[in-house]
Amino acid sequence: MALFYFLLSLWFNHHTKEGRLPVIHRNVHHVTVVNGYGSGLYRAGDTVHIFSDAIKENEIFKMWTGEDVSLLNSKDEWHTWFVMPDRDMTFDNRKIIIDPFELKFEQIKGRDRLKPVYYFFPDRPVGVVYLLHGTMGTARNLVTTFEWKQLIKALGYYRFGIIVTESEESTLRKDLNNDGKIRWQMLPLDKSENVDFANLIAITQAFENRGFIDKELPHYSVGMSNGGAFSTVLAMMNNFRAAISYCAPSGARLAALTSVPVLFCMAGHDANPAVGAKGNAEALSNSQVIAGRGICSRYLVKPASPLYAERFARSGEITLKQSLAIFNELKANGYLDDRNYVKGDAASVTEAMNSRAGLFPSLRGLTPALRRFVNDQILLSASDHKMFSDFTAATIRFLKSQCANPS
Repeated sequence: MALFYFLLSLWFNHHTKEGRLPVIHRNVHHVTVVNGYGSGLYRAGDTVHIFSDAIKENEIFKMWTGEDVSLLNSKDEWHTWFVMPDRDMTFDNRKIIIDPFELKFEQIKGRDRLKPVYYFFPDRPVGVVYLLHGTMGTARNLVTTFEWKQLIKALGYYRFGIIVTESEESTLRKDLNNDGKIRWQMLPLDKSENVDFANLIAITQAFENRGFIDKELPHYSVGMSNGGAFSTVLAMMNNFRAAISYCAPSGARLAALTSVPVLFCMAGHDANPAVGAKGNAEALSNSQVIAGRGICSRYLVKPASPLYAERFARSGEITLKQSLAIFNELKANGYLDDRNYVKGDAASVTEAMNSRAGLFPSLRGLTPALRRFVNDQILLSASDHKMFSDFTAATIRFLKSQCANPS
C-alpha cells in the first residue's frame, strides 16, 4: 500500500508540474453495444440509452441479450434504457427475419362514399387491428410513415389482420363539424349517425362478406394523437378486445365508462398544445381510473434520449456517412448539448434546419420526404408529439394478452 501512494504522489507531482490537474474518475465503466449504438463511458447512476442498428424491411426487433438484460427498461424494444451499475455492461441484440408483405389497397364503400383502404389479412388471423391517423392525417400518410411501418411489420408477423382507412373529413378535406380541424369525430356516440363509426363498420362488413375475416374475430384499435383518442372511443362503442392510444389522454368521461382495456403510450416531452405535460398527467389519471374500476389499463411514457450519430440511417434511405454529417452539423451549430440531447424546443431546431440551409449543407441533396424523416427523428429523440416505434413490443404484448402474462 505504501508503494501505491508513493507512485500516486509521483504521478500527481508530474502532472501538476506540466500544468495539468489530475482527474480521478470514480465509478466510471464501459458500456459496449454490439450491433447497435450507445457504447461509451458512463458513471454509476447515469441513465444510459441503447439503440439497435438499422432494422431492415425483412426484419423486426426481437430482444437484447447479455448478462444484465434484467436491468433494461424493456429487453424487447429496439430502443431501451437502464441505470448504470458499478460495473461494465455489454449488450447485443437479436432480430427476427420475416416474410415481407405489402398492404393491399382499394376503394371500399363506406356509409356515404368510397373510402381509401389499406389492408392485410394473414392465414388464420388472431384478430383485426384498426390503425388510426392523427389530425390532418390520411390513410396513405400512415402506411408510408417509418414508425408506423415498424408496427405494421410486427402486427403481420404475429398474425394480426390490419385495416387502415381515414376520417371522413380527411377524405373530403373538409371540416364537417366546424371545430377547425380535419380529423376523426368522437361525437355523436352513435354507430349509425357518426359517419366515422359507420364507415369502419361498413368496411369491416365488406371484408367479412368476402370471407377474408370471421365475424367472431376479436377487434383492436391503435391510434396516434386524435386517432389515439378516437381509438379508445371506437373500442368502447364496439366492445373491442383492447385499445391503444399514442400521445392522447382520451378523457375522464371515457375512463369512467369504458369496459375495454386501454394502453396509453405517451411522449415524455410532448409539446402539442392539446397534450403536453397536462395531457400526460391526464392519461396517467385516466389509466388509474380505468384500472381502479377493475379493467386492465397500462400507462407508459417514453423519455427523451440522446441523438446518436447514426440515427438518420435507421430507414436505410440515408447512408451512415450522410447521417454522421447531419449529426455533426447539429453539434457544430449548437443544437445538441454535451450529452447529445436536443437543446430547447425540438420543433424550433427542425425549423432552423429547414430555414438556415447554409448551416446544413448535408440536407441539400435529400428529397423532401427524407428531410421530413430527418425532422421526425429529431422530434422523436426529444420525445415530442410524433408516432414512435419505441413501444412496438409493448403494443403487441398488450394486444395479445392485455394485463395477463403473454403466451
